[in-house]
Amino acid sequence: MDSSYHNLKSYSWVVIIVLVAIVSISVIIQGCIGSTEKITTDAEPDKSVADTNKIGYPAPDFTLIDLDGNTVQLSELKGKVVFINFWASWCPPCRAEMPEIGAIYQKYKTKGVVVLGVDLLEPEDWVRQYVQKGGFNWTFVVDTTGEVAAAYNIIRIPTSFFIDTEGVIRSKGVGDMTMRTMEAHVKEAMK
Repeated sequence: MDSSYHNLKSYSWVVIIVLVAIVSISVIIQGCIGSTEKITTDAEPDKSVADTNKIGYPAPDFTLIDLDGNTVQLSELKGKVVFINFWASWCPPCRAEMPEIGAIYQKYKTKGVVVLGVDLLEPEDWVRQYVQKGGFNWTFVVDTTGEVAAAYNIIRIPTSFFIDTEGVIRSKGVGDMTMRTMEAHVKEAMK
């Protein structure tokens, strides 16, 4: 009886650990849900989000280091349209939209559009390996502290912001997007 009680107690702990792991993974994946194709564009500021990421308001400035060791400061990109994509390599919808982002980058890079991929909290070498393997060639930075994601009130990924030449947020996309949707956002920011 003593050994069967000990076995049952050990088994119970294993079940609890597995359940906690399943719940944790579900919560993480919930933040990385598939396409919603949500386009948020308004002439009036969006009252439903925090002041730091309202449509019609200046984009919060940040400075991060790209994968080549160069400093990237958002405010230095004034005069260009900026497409900021918050993502992570473990996120299936983020990975799914990468080829579409690449197509947008190729189509609009000569028209003053900059694409910034802001990876959230992953080691730089993981990001570099993923980017190289995928053949992605726009600018990638890593938000190692989560401060930039917090400034933009990122609740789920992928989330993208489209910033005009004056540094004002013109639209926002939540969830993975098609090239058509991305292009609509870019054109909105180019107006």
